[in-house]
Amino acid sequence: MKRIIGNLSILTLLLLIISCGTSGKDSIKVTEEPSEELIRDLKFVDYSIVLNDMNVVDKGEKREFQHKYHILKVIKDSLVVDSLDWKTVNQDFFEKHENDLGMEIVSHHDSKLSRVAQPVGFGWAIGNEKYGEWVNEKSTDSTLTATGNTNNSNTSNRRVWRSHGPSLLFWYWMLRRPAYQRDYRANNVYRASGRSYYGTNTNGSSTYGTNSAYQKTKRSSFFSRKTSSSSWKSFSSSKKNRSTSRYNSSSSTRSRSGGLGK
Repeated sequence: MKRIIGNLSILTLLLLIISCGTSGKDSIKVTEEPSEELIRDLKFVDYSIVLNDMNVVDKGEKREFQHKYHILKVIKDSLVVDSLDWKTVNQDFFEKHENDLGMEIVSHHDSKLSRVAQPVGFGWAIGNEKYGEWVNEKSTDSTLTATGNTNNSNTSNRRVWRSHGPSLLFWYWMLRRPAYQRDYRANNVYRASGRSYYGTNTNGSSTYGTNSAYQKTKRSSFFSRKTSSSSWKSFSSSKKNRSTSRYNSSSSTRSRSGGLGK
């Protein structure tokens, strides 16, 4: 029994050494995430913090993780948009929000604070009768239209959000893409359980977030930088190695534990 425990301790130590050796450079650390500072400074305002960009930069022997934010402040039913420059964030916070490009990572509306990432406006504007209403959207297959066949059985009705807000800037910024009721309801379910909703996955692309077709089109510079940057490649490789090491450690522990019962 002692020999088995000793072997497990040695194996764990070796895996930790391997993991540290492949994790690459140490990351630059901050004592407080910029988003937490914003939460404190904006506590008397209705606002959302939108993740607008991400970057990984090698600085000497260390690696810096960066975020850019849009701050959406609702003032007298109008939207004021502040664009912030690069902010240094901790690596674990960066990895937590890697899938949240273009989404709110913090929302504070009606005195309710949420740190669950969600599509912009889904927790406070979309579905709020003060700002709009759900209407039926009719979409007809173009091939059927071309042949003159537009029977009701071939036409699908979907509920989509239509705004009637007083500020054109507000709704231009918010609704550059349709917001469907099915996504709104699904987001509410996910958010209630502390999870982020990214919509349906189609051909490897989600509806919302970093992996969405919308973001891949809208933020082509981000994806170009991510694929060409040596810092990004090094970080992605080290992250993959850490994941593999954790998996191997878990598998080996299960295998050894199974042997103890024999």
